[in-house]
Order: sequence, then C-alpha cells, then structure tokens
Amino acid sequence: MSRQNFGERLVDDGLLTQAQLDLALREQKQSGGLLGPTLVRLGLIQADTLSAVLAKDSETRAVSLTRLPIALDVIKLVPQALARRFKAVPISRVGKTLTVALADPFNVVAIDTLNQVTGMVIEVVTAPEQDILNCLSRYYRTGDTIEESIDKILALKGDEPGEPIDDVLTRLEETDRDAPVVRLVNEIITRAINLGASDIHFEPEAHLMRIRTRIDGDMCQDELIPKSMLSAVTTRMKILAEMDLSETRKPQDGRASISVGGRQVNLRVSSLPTNLGENLVARILDPNAQVLSLPSLGFAPDVEAAFLAAANKPFGVILVTGPTGSGKSTTLYTVLQEVAKADMATFTLEDPIEYRMPMLRQTQIREDVGLTFGSGLRTLLRQDPDIILVGETRDTETAQLMVRAALTGHLVLSTLHTNDAAGAIPRLIDMGVEPFLLPSSLICVLAQRLVRTLCKVCQREVEDPQAIFDGLELSPPPGFPVRLWRNVGCPQCKLSGYQGRVGVFELMVLDARFQDPIMRKAGAPEYTRLARERGMRAMFDDGLLKAVQSVTTIEELLRVARPEPK
Repeated sequence: MSRQNFGERLVDDGLLTQAQLDLALREQKQSGGLLGPTLVRLGLIQADTLSAVLAKDSETRAVSLTRLPIALDVIKLVPQALARRFKAVPISRVGKTLTVALADPFNVVAIDTLNQVTGMVIEVVTAPEQDILNCLSRYYRTGDTIEESIDKILALKGDEPGEPIDDVLTRLEETDRDAPVVRLVNEIITRAINLGASDIHFEPEAHLMRIRTRIDGDMCQDELIPKSMLSAVTTRMKILAEMDLSETRKPQDGRASISVGGRQVNLRVSSLPTNLGENLVARILDPNAQVLSLPSLGFAPDVEAAFLAAANKPFGVILVTGPTGSGKSTTLYTVLQEVAKADMATFTLEDPIEYRMPMLRQTQIREDVGLTFGSGLRTLLRQDPDIILVGETRDTETAQLMVRAALTGHLVLSTLHTNDAAGAIPRLIDMGVEPFLLPSSLICVLAQRLVRTLCKVCQREVEDPQAIFDGLELSPPPGFPVRLWRNVGCPQCKLSGYQGRVGVFELMVLDARFQDPIMRKAGAPEYTRLARERGMRAMFDDGLLKAVQSVTTIEELLRVARPEPK
C-alpha cells in the first residue's frame, strides 16, 4: 500500500481529517521518513491506533510490549545492531519459529534478513515504534553495568586522592557522559525506568548508600553504593536537578530530564537532610507515556459506561478521589482522551505535566512566579475553553472557581484527596463551596485505589475458597463461581507473585435525591446510602469481583480497602 493510499485509508476510516493528512504529507516531504511516524510525531494519531491499522493491513497481530516479559535467550537470537537497524524485537520462540515485533510489518528486507541471520521462520507481529525503542533500551545494553561504573569510580578516587570527586563533578558539563559517576547515575535511572518504577530512593546509611525503587507500589531493593561514593552520587543528582550544591541543611526540590530509549523522561527530585546525609527521591514522570483505555485500568463495563456518560455531559464537575499514588491523574487523562475532540477547546493546569496529549493546551503550575491553580483557572476561563482539567483541587479559591466554571457551561475534571466517593461532598463544603451550588454542578465522584495484579505465570487456584470467605465473614459476589487465586512467586515476577496494577473503583453519580442532604450539610454516610440505592458498587466489592476473576488476591484487596460494616 502506498503512503498516499495509506493516508487516504485513515481519512476514510475517520481517524484523520483531510486537512490533517495534508499537513502530515507536507511535514513528511520536508523531514523524510514514513507517514505513520510523522502522524504520531505531530500528535494526529495515537501510536497504538496506527499500530492496529498497520497490523490489520499486513494481516499480523498487534501486540503491546509494555511490561511484556521477554526471555534473555530469545533476545540473544537477534544481534543488537540488527535489532536497532530494523526496529525489531524478538519476543518469543516456539520450535523453529521466532516471533518478532516490527514497527513496520511491511519491511520485507527486515524479515528476510532476520530469517537468514537466525535460520528460523519469522512470524511478524506489529507494535508501536516507541514501544520497540523502549524494549531495545531495556534488553540491549550499550554501556557499563552499574557494578562496572562503581569499580571505575573507586579506581578514579584511588588514583586522584588529592581532589575530591565532588569538585570534579561540579566542573562536568551535561554532555560529558564519559565520566563514571555520570554513567552510574544514568544507569540507575534508566534501569528503574525500564523496570516500570515510579520513584527512585537514594538513601544514605552508616556504611553505604541504599538505592531502592518503587514498582507497582512496593519498595524494591536495587543497588548498594559504597559509603565513599555517597557524596559523589548525591552531588551528581543535585547537578542533574539544578539544585544548590552548597546547601545541605535545608530541603530542596528540583527537576531533571534524561533520555531513555529515544524519549525524554522527566524527574521531580526532592532532597531531605538526615543525620547520615541527604536523602534524595526522584519521581519518574514520562510525559510521552501512552494513555491507556478505561478497561485496561480495571473498569468494569457497567462502571465504564456510567463514567463515560457523565464525562460526555456538556458542563459540570467530575472528581476523582484517592490518596497520592492511586492513579487519579492516569484515570483523568484516560477519560479526557475519550471526550476531548477536535471540535473542542481543552485546557489543563498541572503540577507536574504527567502526559503529553494532542489537541490539549497544557500549563505547568509555577507557584514561584504566582501561577497557582487558582490564578491559572481564572486565566483559563478567559481562553474560551470547553473542557478544563485541574490537576488537583488544593484550596478554597480553586474549589470555588471550579464549581462556578461548571455553572457557566464548562466541563471541569479534577482530583481531590478523600477516602471514598461520598467524602468529596463534605470536603468541598469544608473548603468553602456553597452547598446550594453543588447539586447543579457536581456530576459524579469516582474514588479509586490500586491493587497489584496476579502474575499469570505462577498464580495458583485456592483449593477451598469458601473457607476463606467464611473466615473473613464475607459473601462471594453473586453470579460468579466461588473461586480465588493466590500469589506464588517466580523469576518472572521477581518472586512477588504479582505483576502490574489495576484500579478498584466506586462511582457515585449525583441526582435530584442528593439536593436536600447537601443543603442541610449531611455527612458522607447519607450520600453513600443514596448512591448504593442506585446501584453503586463499593470499592471493596469491585475488588472482590476482581479477586474471583483471578485478577488479584483477597489479601491484596484487604491491603487497600475494607468491606463496609454490616
């Protein structure tokens, strides 16, 4: 299929407009390359959508490489230079057949070359180009290991005892990537990103520095750094985050950017003085990460339908609640992807910007220059918006402006820190929102938590699930077989028995019955009762459904949620 015909096919399928195709063709003519990557780079089409179209045209399967485990013996079948040249990743082997993911499934030269080099039959599957680049970065090493970098740094310190390594680091330019400490810190960060970590902790102790990463919500031991290198690693991180090197007595915050697998990943770095040195935590933010779909986040079909129906209303407030790290921003972006269309003006206020999305005007909050959520929201209302995403409702001004924006014809999405959906109403009233404004402005509240999902390689079914339900004084979900699974642990999941996370949700949709209790400032239990009468499923009950469907375990569910008292 020619590139022109491919573009026309996307227009015919309603994935592009003719004007967007013309723009992409002009850009492609100037920059070269294929039409598909050009469309993705311009933000005119999602990478997974393009991959699905290419897979259908080439009669191959579309696969997601995100967190897909690949055996190292399979990776070794394709030389690194060849994999990078053709943007190809071998993902599995069955007998003499090797399954290879390609960004361009029509590349017959790549297929023939792989066939000749491996001596195997090549089965082609299609994957987004960025996912393939991420896999190449994860599985094909190009530099020293962390251990090799540590050895070189220790040797450097032994050879040059007259000059502290900190002084050497302060003179290094960002482009001097050959310095051992620079390579060491980059390797620590890169490995954490490739493992899917959300945070990296640099923890000073009496005789060493401990590196730990948070993966799927759990802290995991990563690396132990000799005590003699503590200052060097801390200094390098502070240089990377543009912090004050001379200040070690006060907490600091900084931001950094690092290239991993051909994409820029942002870090939000925080330092905290301790009695053993500065403790650093780097939050990993990938603005180019792929926004998922609601089912992949863990939404049951009925909750998804009700949430999308609420989000497609022309005006009102939609809140997502939960503690820090419960996936609230991801949920908002996912629903925003569904409702923000080309014929709408969509703006966001964020701190920080966690995802980049096409057709959105995204603004980073900068409190140091007076750009707060409140001041930013006032300005956005003069920008003729249809949809506004406010990253967090932190104060009275933001809450009041958000409600008034909804009443003047805007759809506003935001997050709030409450334990359940019903708690959002008393919280807004406590923040100064007039009760009489809420019934006509607040559409729905979604509360959520994250639970770890069972490793599909080693999960085992529980022999007597009814005994577990009886022991916990719980009733199995009606309409489902009484089955439960347990986590076992294997090398694939690093012996945890879990791999990945999904959400457990409760969705409270407001209606006319809520008006009177809101006006008399009733407590959260009253709103919970009204929502349950209309069929709201509590977070624990939603998690219980996932437990009997082999998504997670009862033990993991009890870690984040509790059943309602009888």
